Amino acid sequence: MITDLLSTVLYSVLGIVLLLVTIVVVNKVFRLNLHRELVEEHNVAFGILIAGVAVAIGIIIAGVIGS
Repeated sequence: MITDLLSTVLYSVLGIVLLLVTIVVVNKVFRLNLHRELVEEHNVAFGILIAGVAVAIGIIIAGVIGS
């Protein structure tokens, strides 16, 4: 019982960390400035794009962790 809880927490933290690392890598590779695009320019389309990338990477990570 406790091992199941610990493994769930571990995999959840691992998935969140991998998702954040992926967003940072995408930011660096494509030379984007997330803060400027989202906060200063209020670029809604860019926000939707980043959300789509986050969802897609999250689904991939969940599939890998679940297998």
